[in-house]
Amino acid sequence: MARVTSLDVAREAGVSQTTVSFVLNGKNEFGISETTRRLVLETAQRLGYAPSAVARALRSGRSQVVVFLLTDAPVTEPFGRFKREVTAAVQAQGLTCVFLELSGLAGGVSAVCQHLDPAIVVSTTVLAEVDKQALVRSGVPVIDGVLGSEDASVAGLDQREIGRMQVRHLADRGHRVIGFAAVDAPQDQPFCLPRLEGAREQCLLLGLAEPVVARMDYSLDGAVGALVRWGGNGVSAVAAFNDVVAVAVLGACRMRGLDVPGDLAIIGVDNDSVGRLTVPTLTTIGIDLTVPAQSLARALVDVAEGNAARSSAVAAQALTVIHRASS
Repeated sequence: MARVTSLDVAREAGVSQTTVSFVLNGKNEFGISETTRRLVLETAQRLGYAPSAVARALRSGRSQVVVFLLTDAPVTEPFGRFKREVTAAVQAQGLTCVFLELSGLAGGVSAVCQHLDPAIVVSTTVLAEVDKQALVRSGVPVIDGVLGSEDASVAGLDQREIGRMQVRHLADRGHRVIGFAAVDAPQDQPFCLPRLEGAREQCLLLGLAEPVVARMDYSLDGAVGALVRWGGNGVSAVAAFNDVVAVAVLGACRMRGLDVPGDLAIIGVDNDSVGRLTVPTLTTIGIDLTVPAQSLARALVDVAEGNAARSSAVAAQALTVIHRASS
């Protein structure tokens, strides 16, 4: 059974989570009526609420703020969904999530510690050693690289499995020579490289030739250049790094007079809404972002309490092939 949180008490009592926090922490200087105070205490007792070890630790010195550093994170629709899911999952643990762009933050991580006194700092990518040491010296726990495969045990999402699933889907439809549409943007490499690695692993496992990799930018010209490379190598299907790249390849096929999926089948990643509007509609890998978000929130609680983060292998339940007309 899930642990009862202060948010559960607030919902049941019909008051704000802040009011619950004040009452349960014995803060009487905020104008809370005796009736409300009694209602909160009775509701907490009825639901079996007990303060978590994290809450007790935080009250002893640090804030309840989780700082999530966005280090050149791609601004995409799926990432926006992930931020919302992480925020909800962290709040369910009684903490507050604050997102900051590290590259534009005056003073860097030192400013984070000075102004927010966070309970824990999380980074989308691996932090520079000087930044990580600054946090360590301040006594702030840190988890970095949470969205890459190197730390899949924390967020519970192995990016390599995405590439494997793309290749399996295309191979199941009879394709023997598969291309991979990669991107060179630095902020995308923590995701692109392991997905390509997974595609290579799956091709090897199925006895297929290594995928024909074409590197491109987010443009039709880049996609046309990729088509030229694939055409010279007999590629009949393409696994794209994400849906934006896949849509660019779709557009390039239209410009070059290629039929999709007759001449070239295409599968993307992310289940971006644009993929439902293309002609043909885009086959993609859907990611249930609630799964890695909840896994990450549990890991944050563990680390904030001074424990090792629990590992989570959730790729199978978080990833789904959404088969549409492009394959």
